[in-house]
Amino acid sequence: MKNFLKSAAFKAVAAASLFLIGIMIYAASTGGVASIPETLTGAIVSPLQSLGAAISNGFYSFLGIFSDSSSLKKEVDKLQKEINQLRENQVELEELRRMNEYYRQYLELKEQNPDYKFADCRVISVDTNNKYGNFTINVGLLGGVKVNQPVITPEGLVGVVYEVGMNYANVRTILDPATQVPAYVIRVGSGGVTGGTLSLAKEGKLRLNYLPRNNGIAEGDYVVTSGKGEVYPRNLLIGTVKEVHSESDGLTMYAIIEPFANIRDLTNVFVITEFSNE
Repeated sequence: MKNFLKSAAFKAVAAASLFLIGIMIYAASTGGVASIPETLTGAIVSPLQSLGAAISNGFYSFLGIFSDSSSLKKEVDKLQKEINQLRENQVELEELRRMNEYYRQYLELKEQNPDYKFADCRVISVDTNNKYGNFTINVGLLGGVKVNQPVITPEGLVGVVYEVGMNYANVRTILDPATQVPAYVIRVGSGGVTGGTLSLAKEGKLRLNYLPRNNGIAEGDYVVTSGKGEVYPRNLLIGTVKEVHSESDGLTMYAIIEPFANIRDLTNVFVITEFSNE
């Protein structure tokens, strides 16, 4: 008997009994014994009805969310298309601005150098195996480009053509040791020949070699082509002097030059196909 009183079954029966007694007391206080079945039914059914209503409302809310999500996705897709179109328009606008500036500089070059004939070229590849930035352009023999023609930008000299095909040409930059350009410093008139080294090429610089001692060259001086020989016209801008040093033999000096043109970031260039130093 003692074990039964402690059992789960007894506790369940007791809880049910207390529940029923409570309902009976409530019914008696509100409407009498006759209302007990109705009260009991209401006590059981009402929670179930509330639960059903909640489930129904939740289901329709879920359908509403699904419908809203579908509309929202369509709106997001529409906005994304508009953004993509705006981006394309921006790219086209920037390209038009760049080309407009490019041709403005081209016209200025023509006005400043009426004796020059140019081939308008685009850089189509850069030799990744070359440490001096040598590159290929999209114009060759058919466009009047030949070996040993200077290659420039509006900022200055960038290199020389060393190999030509029918519709392409390979260009060796002024950073390459094989490119030697007769040049001089405008302010003092002292001249020499440019040449590159691997260590300087990594910094985007080159040398002006064979300068006489006591030449008076200083940082910031402009270096231009001297026009000696038949490859480069006179007074093409090359760069500015950054440092001046004595050679190890103590007889001559050299200057470190920073080119005006950004050799490592070229997109369009001009090849001078004809010129006159007169």
